[in-house]
Amino acid sequence: MPFANWSLAAALVTAACEGRIVQGIGDGESGSAPSAGADAGGAQASAGGGHAAGTSGSSEAVGGAGATAGGTGASSTSGGPGAGGEDPGVGFPSEDGPGYSIVFPGEGVNDSLYAAALDAQGRLVVGGGADGTLSLNGEEHAGAVLMWLSPSGELVQAKSFGSAAYDTQVNGIAPLADGSIIAVGTYRTRVVIGDEIWVPTDENWGPDMFVMKVAADGEVIWARHFGGMGYDVAESAAVAPNGNVYVSGYVSGEIDFGGGVHEAGGETAFLLTLDTDGGYVTSQVLHPRGDLDTWPMTNATGMALGSDGNIWLTGYATHSFGYGSYLTQVSPTGQILTRKPFGVDGYTLANDMSGARGGGALIVGYMNGTADFGGGSRNTGGSTKLFAARFGPGGEPLWSSLFGDEADYFTRASAFAADGSVFITGGAYGAEESPMLVRLAADGTPGEPEVFDAPGRFFAVCTGGEHSVYLAGQLDGPGDFGFGPVGGQRELVVVRLVR
Repeated sequence: MPFANWSLAAALVTAACEGRIVQGIGDGESGSAPSAGADAGGAQASAGGGHAAGTSGSSEAVGGAGATAGGTGASSTSGGPGAGGEDPGVGFPSEDGPGYSIVFPGEGVNDSLYAAALDAQGRLVVGGGADGTLSLNGEEHAGAVLMWLSPSGELVQAKSFGSAAYDTQVNGIAPLADGSIIAVGTYRTRVVIGDEIWVPTDENWGPDMFVMKVAADGEVIWARHFGGMGYDVAESAAVAPNGNVYVSGYVSGEIDFGGGVHEAGGETAFLLTLDTDGGYVTSQVLHPRGDLDTWPMTNATGMALGSDGNIWLTGYATHSFGYGSYLTQVSPTGQILTRKPFGVDGYTLANDMSGARGGGALIVGYMNGTADFGGGSRNTGGSTKLFAARFGPGGEPLWSSLFGDEADYFTRASAFAADGSVFITGGAYGAEESPMLVRLAADGTPGEPEVFDAPGRFFAVCTGGEHSVYLAGQLDGPGDFGFGPVGGQRELVVVRLVR
């Protein structure tokens, strides 16, 4: 098994939980050699274990007829994970428990989980959408969904907002030290929160977006919504040390976040800042600037906070030959400080970003064609490959990797471990798309991607304790993640891999 000797460490938790040299890197398959200081962002922590024989696990179906857990899978291994550890840099509590794979059956055709994070109590919080009825702990849920799971995978509580509708979903989660979370996403249906009723501006054309702060017990502390006549999507959230909340994504047409109307001729990236109580601070719609580069930023798919207080953004950028990607650094007041485009031909799509403790950021995505991330031109040779590129505090390139075999791979999310290694998840497309996970060493050396025996894809990944990695997404049919068969059709899925 490719991950029999994984080394996991305590998590660096970002908006996606936030989002890999044993030997020399070859030109066709991996990235440029690492620069000095490439490991600067990694926290100092001892290595834990990986997903291998000797895991303790179960396969469960959760939620039907009010049950917390359904039948156990046909097979499971036992042994037990090692002791969990506390992340000294983040301050999140130790968490431990078995590996597992759990599905949450629903009636929708587009049910999926898109976000995952560990909260301050060590619980896994996942968010997504259900466009049909989803039964959780005896209650009916639909629309944008949040679920809190214990370290052993038990469903602690669930909340939903809106009714069954496509594009009504949670896209990003950012945890706070008091146990609350910030959740961002979209809605295309009537939503009732307390005394407020939200109605999308134009449910037939595109969704509006929401930002909410949710307490540890699941109650909404405050909620804000924004939208215009086009597609308005909140993708990512992050919380600054002073409590300010940053939100990024894309907007279409006119939109007012509270400081006046912004114009967006097409899909355009934005950055919104709210204060700790949800009050408006500032907003920017990031139109192209000729003094930096003419590529318009059509989406902000990833965001990370720098140690200097600046905000990193990545996402798509349209140009004459297709799609490229960008790395942009923005000050808290909205000034663009750094702008780097990537892509020469074909498409280069950055889908997520993770911040590094030593400063700088890492972007991950997939590409088919040619791109240069700062260490020389790379070409995928006709297939779709994964890429990861690490940058220093000033945007200077540290290393980049291009990897994958003849299969077509698609990156959805990434997460740093405290030792500086990186986990990337998404899908691999052969006869059908299957969930995928790969680990890169701190200096960018990629491991072999593991493609799981299941139809579907993962959209979120985060690491926890010293021994675990959490994955969340969508299962399109029966599958097996090493803990026995699970799944039916279009179900939410959560997997925890442990030592």
